[in-house]
Amino acid sequence: MPGPFAPLASESRRNSLMRTLAGKPDEIWVFGYGSLMWDSAFRVAARRPATLRAYRRSFCVWTAHARGTPDNPGLGLGLLPDADAACRGVALRIAPAARQSGLEALWMREMWTGVYHPLWVSLETEAGRLPALAFVVDTAHPQYAAGLCTAQTARRIAAARGKFGACRDYFDKTLKALRDLGFSADEFTELRDAVERLAPR
Repeated sequence: MPGPFAPLASESRRNSLMRTLAGKPDEIWVFGYGSLMWDSAFRVAARRPATLRAYRRSFCVWTAHARGTPDNPGLGLGLLPDADAACRGVALRIAPAARQSGLEALWMREMWTGVYHPLWVSLETEAGRLPALAFVVDTAHPQYAAGLCTAQTARRIAAARGKFGACRDYFDKTLKALRDLGFSADEFTELRDAVERLAPR
């Protein structure tokens, strides 16, 4: 079983934040495609439905703490490059008055172990294109869950539970958040059906 996964040193996390934000404007938007859609780590000044082209959302990150344990790991969402894909989510603007504290909270959450690369991307919104920060999976990191089939993924989602609750709740909240934004959750139809067979609700 995977994990536990060592956290980044505080200095490494701080340096990552400084490198990513170097030369960037005060107005910072973040792309939420998983739990940030319903539980942001910062004070939100504005939110817009958004689409990120050439990436897809995938349950490809082991969680052995938040939504699972080392003995019974769950799976979290990550962004993976895919030239033919489009990932729908939400653009979240960090409140200017809470910019620094918001960014620090975001880094503590998304960059706890370093499984993600912070990356500047261009989002499509109804108001036009928007530069935003997204967290993309580092496929070389041991927390990356590669090559799982639908049945294996469903078993992890249906069975795992961690400090922040059941992995199944995380899955259901993701589907609800997409619907609330006016997006289809068809990308997860097969996985949803497999999870429901294992853990009916």
